[in-house]
Amino acid sequence: MKLPVTFEQFIKDPVKGVFFLTILCLGWLYNDARNQMKEANKICETRLIKCEKELMKMAKMLKSQDSICSSLTTEIRLYRELGKI
Repeated sequence: MKLPVTFEQFIKDPVKGVFFLTILCLGWLYNDARNQMKEANKICETRLIKCEKELMKMAKMLKSQDSICSSLTTEIRLYRELGKI
C-alpha cells in the first residue's frame, strides 16, 4: 500500500504529514461515534417496545379496575338507599 505522503515529503514539510494523520484520526473517530450511536439506538428501540407493551398491559388493567370500582360504588349506593348499610 502506497501512502499519499512519503517519508521524505514528511521530513521536508511535517505540518502536512501531521495534518494528514489528523484527518485520518478524525475520520476514524467519526465512524466510531456513528457506530456507537447505531448500537445505542437499537438498545433504545428494544426498551421502547418493551415499555409500550407494559404500558398497554397497565392500561387494560386500569380499565378493568375502573369498571370494578364503578360497579362497587353503584352497589354501595344501592345498599345505602335500601337501608342495608
